[in-house]
Amino acid sequence: MNAWWAGLAPRERVILGAGVAVLVLLLLWLAIWEPLAKKRESLRTDISALSADLAWMQQVAGQVKRRAAQQQTQGNGATAGGSVLTLVEVSASAAGLRDSLERVQPEGQGARLWFNETGFDALLGWLGELEQRHGLQVSQLAVDAGNAPGLVSARVKVEPR
Repeated sequence: MNAWWAGLAPRERVILGAGVAVLVLLLLWLAIWEPLAKKRESLRTDISALSADLAWMQQVAGQVKRRAAQQQTQGNGATAGGSVLTLVEVSASAAGLRDSLERVQPEGQGARLWFNETGFDALLGWLGELEQRHGLQVSQLAVDAGNAPGLVSARVKVEPR
């Protein structure tokens, strides 16, 4: 290799050396600098997106805390002091289910309810309202078909969450 290099003219050595230097610089640019620049730009984009998310979360955090406190007071107020029975009877009357509510019996912290010949859709809507608005949960449900289409007899147990 040395003999080949020594056999080159000085002008050829300069051209070949400059070509190797340009090739090395090009390889360094493509292999190191360009990927680092792309990664840095990607990280900047991620940081700006995450900063926007953080700003939104900080903005909404107060609302979330207020809603959680509101739901907790609603849930505790609705079920405190044995008022589950009262809540069930009042909300059943408001939902139009009072006529088909045959019996309400306290059981533990909750209540067991018997419905006869009531509308299935109305019953499920009312049970959903008990869960969402009043902090009660349905722990047992038994439904039997009624004498007419859409009517059912049901036994329900509701308890505080």
